[in-house]
Amino acid sequence: MMKNRLKKILVESGYYTHLRHSTLFHCYQSIFKPQARKHEQQEIDFYKSFLPSTNLLFDIGGYDGHKTAAFLHIAEKVVCCEPDPTNFKVLKIRFRQKQKRVFLENVALGAAEGVGTMFLHHEASAFNTLNPKFKDVTENDNLQKWSEKIKFQKSVPVTTTTLDKLICKYGLPYFIKIDVEGYELEVLKGLSQPVPYISIECLLPDFTEELQQNIQLFLHLDGRAQFNIAVHEKLLFEKFITHADLLNFLAQFNQHHFELVVRMNA
Repeated sequence: MMKNRLKKILVESGYYTHLRHSTLFHCYQSIFKPQARKHEQQEIDFYKSFLPSTNLLFDIGGYDGHKTAAFLHIAEKVVCCEPDPTNFKVLKIRFRQKQKRVFLENVALGAAEGVGTMFLHHEASAFNTLNPKFKDVTENDNLQKWSEKIKFQKSVPVTTTTLDKLICKYGLPYFIKIDVEGYELEVLKGLSQPVPYISIECLLPDFTEELQQNIQLFLHLDGRAQFNIAVHEKLLFEKFITHADLLNFLAQFNQHHFELVVRMNA
């Protein structure tokens, strides 16, 4: 009870986020919550299993910054894009001492520059999305995939840009992570050149058609693109596989949520 009251006071005062991303809190976790620190290291090890040290990575759908934090162990610079205003405030606090390495963009990525509509489950929710289909799928889930009943509260306008524009501004990244709650296809439509590695979140069976279109976009960028699948931050294949082998595997794959990792010649 005392712990919960203290947390509430810190949240209401605006100090909790600063404390949560401080050296003191990391020391606390190391002693009292070693599993949290272990998971952070597992995340780093996963990306290091297929990515070498490099200069630049993009984190599209930054959320609370945990992926960007992992990417800093691999890349000299990370561009982190997050349209949710509450999450963006968290990102600014979390990386306030790394402004020479982390470049924050309060934008959504899409097929074109402009203004999009973001549907809010609630402020800072991981379910917030620009895809109305994802909104409908989650609201009609009835606790089948997610452990809570999802109901979106409102929508807000957000600025949109494209991967091509981001590349013009920052340079070609070695890897782009895209996790945008069903909006991956629109993000990829804004990319016109191959990138060495890209990962996208996949949700089956609801977004099977979108996954097929995503794969075709990758092949349009590089007809010899190779693929891998990650579940619980572990690659399923020791070596990247061909498009044909990927389709054969997906035909009998029953995992609902996974990452597709793509390797291209760039």
